[in-house]
Amino acid sequence: MTALEDKLGRYTAPSSDTEQEKQDRAERMVRKAVESWSGFDGVGIRFLPKGSYKNNTNVRADSDVDIAVVHKGFHYLNDDALRPSDKIVRHPLTGKRYEGADFRAELEAAMRSAYGSDCDTSGSTAIEIAENGGRVKADVVPSFEHRKYYYDAQGRVRYFEGTTTRRTNGEWIINYPEQQYDNGVEKNERGTGRRYKRMVRILKRVENDLVAAGKIEALPSYFMECLVYCVPNDRFNHGGLTPLTDDIAAVVAHIWSQTKPDGLAKDWYEPNGIKPLFGPGQKWSMADAHTLALETWQNLGLK
Repeated sequence: MTALEDKLGRYTAPSSDTEQEKQDRAERMVRKAVESWSGFDGVGIRFLPKGSYKNNTNVRADSDVDIAVVHKGFHYLNDDALRPSDKIVRHPLTGKRYEGADFRAELEAAMRSAYGSDCDTSGSTAIEIAENGGRVKADVVPSFEHRKYYYDAQGRVRYFEGTTTRRTNGEWIINYPEQQYDNGVEKNERGTGRRYKRMVRILKRVENDLVAAGKIEALPSYFMECLVYCVPNDRFNHGGLTPLTDDIAAVVAHIWSQTKPDGLAKDWYEPNGIKPLFGPGQKWSMADAHTLALETWQNLGLK
């Protein structure tokens, strides 16, 4: 085994058992804080773990927990793609509680009551619960159910079901974490011989190294997951015997070639299969992906 292959093997390691235990404890504590808060009596709520924690793409020493606290009392919608005759009738909400910013305010109150000074509400999106000896950091995201309507191949009205979050500046962010999870499992288990998530962890670890060395600016962890997801399955090993070095070389080369200015990455989608990866409002660009691929290749000394 080469020194690089040994290094990549270490980089594929998920959260340790101790970290996983702290992640699970953080999730349980958030649930308990919400469920015991009297301000939510009579309000339907569900908890949706998401991000690297849910998708099992955490790397060691980078094991924060993301939990969407989703209001189930009503949903927001986008029916812009529908003809006027098919627009969704918006019925008045009865017994409505905590629409828009009000839900966040109540969730902040619940978190402050449970965590005191460990609760940071200054962020624009998530309410942050600080880590301590028994739990990892938790990002608690006040969310609502959301439906994006479209026509299927037969011209019937359908919708994608996701979540939406109102940032403190009034901007709304829509995500599809459940589709992301399902598609990631499919690609990992049946599409790539369980190599997809291993390649995601490697790219995340290398990105951490590049940031620490001052080679690039930090990129969102989710971006690395998106980039590897967009690599075709035939670039990954299927028999379990191909060296990790070969796989990461194929993955990085594909990302680099497709993120040139005239590359096909402009048509890539996030792992949820719904949101364009390089669409409006994203925190990254094709140039970021191209630079990351080049720096990764050089950092690992790939050939």
